[in-house]
Amino acid sequence: MKRVLIIGGGFMGSAVAKYLEQNNVSVFLFEPDVERLQQLKEQPELQNITFLHQLEKIEGLNYVIEAIIENLQVKQTLFEQLDLFFSKDITFCTNTSSYLISDVAEKMVHKERLIGTHFFSPAHITPLVEVIPSPYTSKEIANDMMLFLQSTKKKPVLLKREIEGFVANRLQSALAREAMSLVERGIVSAEELDFIAKMSLGVRLADTGPLEQRDINGLDTHYAIVNYVYPTLENGTKPLTIHQDKINAKQLGMKTEQGFYNWSSIDKQQYLAKKEKTLRDIIKLIQ
Repeated sequence: MKRVLIIGGGFMGSAVAKYLEQNNVSVFLFEPDVERLQQLKEQPELQNITFLHQLEKIEGLNYVIEAIIENLQVKQTLFEQLDLFFSKDITFCTNTSSYLISDVAEKMVHKERLIGTHFFSPAHITPLVEVIPSPYTSKEIANDMMLFLQSTKKKPVLLKREIEGFVANRLQSALAREAMSLVERGIVSAEELDFIAKMSLGVRLADTGPLEQRDINGLDTHYAIVNYVYPTLENGTKPLTIHQDKINAKQLGMKTEQGFYNWSSIDKQQYLAKKEKTLRDIIKLIQ
């Protein structure tokens, strides 16, 4: 049985821990915040996980998966410390959703043992894991990581080279930018935009990828459409004003009760449980 140490017990780290433990992996979870650690210990689905309040060496450890705050400097410092603390035969994984793996590895001595493993949220349900090698990452580690993730029933994809945001988040970011732009310009409300996306792109993307759909429709037809539409698409290189304004107003979404939607009167636990069930049903249909 493989042994994995997860650094960080937040939303993503705890979800990865839950998933791996349920798929025949011995999981250790390091969380320095005492209050958060106690909350994790009280969750029934995490009862078989070994929790650590202080970092310690673990006999037979195979992998360390980082799932901390999305801050490049903090990640660099962490991996610098981990590189000195753990023997060089242990593979390090970063769950960054945006940074280049080579940038995360900047302060490491053994850069070849760091690889990106981008678990897509919710990590305990969504099959995809993007595996991203840096120019330093050894081929042996990349191949081993693919085999490990496949053994846990994940659906990993090994990218040919690193790029900011990888693939899933680049697609998601492009869609979100255009969506915010349309709302900002008064073309449609947030609720209407989401309805359009779910009832058109959403239902189709569950079974047909965007390039597959272009082939089905005909590349010549698509060419005629985008030749007309491309010049009008949002192409800003900075977050849009509507996005910045909500940040400034502390309207951060569900966690602050207000974002594009008002979440104050919604039973969030029930809402998220329903979302999870829907995702599981969709995955069963398309696998």
